[in-house]
Amino acid sequence: MTLIEDAKNSAPGLVNLLAEKFPCFRDEGTFERKKVRFLKRAQIFVADLWAAFDGESYGEFNDIDKITMFADYRIPQMLHSLGVIWYCPPLENKIRRLEVIESGHPWEMQIRGCSIWAVELLRREIMKVKSDAKVNAILIDFFLYDSAKEKEKEDEGGVIPHHRTRSIWY
Repeated sequence: MTLIEDAKNSAPGLVNLLAEKFPCFRDEGTFERKKVRFLKRAQIFVADLWAAFDGESYGEFNDIDKITMFADYRIPQMLHSLGVIWYCPPLENKIRRLEVIESGHPWEMQIRGCSIWAVELLRREIMKVKSDAKVNAILIDFFLYDSAKEKEKEDEGGVIPHHRTRSIWY
């Protein structure tokens, strides 16, 4: 409760406090010699509070729309199956052969980063079509994740497997 209060109803503020106070939330890497922060688990924590409390009480954030999608393995898989993103042939072959992509490898960082950007572009396109839509990256992530799980249950052929990365961040 103290962290939530210290964040002063700021979703990114709470994400940053979680990453600062708890190393298990500090999902960071280096890409082309630049520090990159994904903070997936911290963002999920904030999104879960927001969803559980319907944006009120402990879930009230005045800037919830600044949270990105949660950079993991399922959303890129779904984005690929929808034709929103695609992989270079060597990466796609590695994914299809179920080979591990090391945590922090440039390919893993690109998959995660491009997924965040793709979801943001999807959000923007939705807003162009329906400017009063109540949509953000969190809701798109929830939808895509649920859709990926449905496709998995239906065992639809042709869907690329998710990339394999052993990491505490997923």
